Amino acid sequence: MEKNYHSLHEEKIFMGGAADVEAMEKNENIDVIVDLRGEADGRAYAESKAQHVPISLGDNSPENQHVAFKQAIDEVVNAYRNGKKVAFHCGAGKGRTGTVAAGTLLKLGIAENVEDAISKAKQIRPIIDVKPIQREALEKIFG
Repeated sequence: MEKNYHSLHEEKIFMGGAADVEAMEKNENIDVIVDLRGEADGRAYAESKAQHVPISLGDNSPENQHVAFKQAIDEVVNAYRNGKKVAFHCGAGKGRTGTVAAGTLLKLGIAENVEDAISKAKQIRPIIDVKPIQREALEKIFG
């Protein structure tokens, strides 16, 4: 299977787009999938055996989206800290995925601030494109 997804941390936390979920699960033996697609009905990979955690986030969600981003970041970090392999994704793996990637790096203490976290996430997955409203959500959570 083609690998268009990326390992965010220690080959235990993975990120990608909806089209990458099947490959992530099959190649990496993922235990938990955090689905950031507020627009989606059901799983990105119908035959998934992983625990599915849907978090309703749109790319241009209202101001209180920081609550949902915090929930997503907490789900990813808690699964990791509990020894599980976890993957998260949105539609294309750019905006919402990039925001959760940056937040995860901050929560794990790998990044010093929001700018550093976004930069580190982009070094791992170059297509990440955190929108201003998503950056604001990170500032509300970690600022």
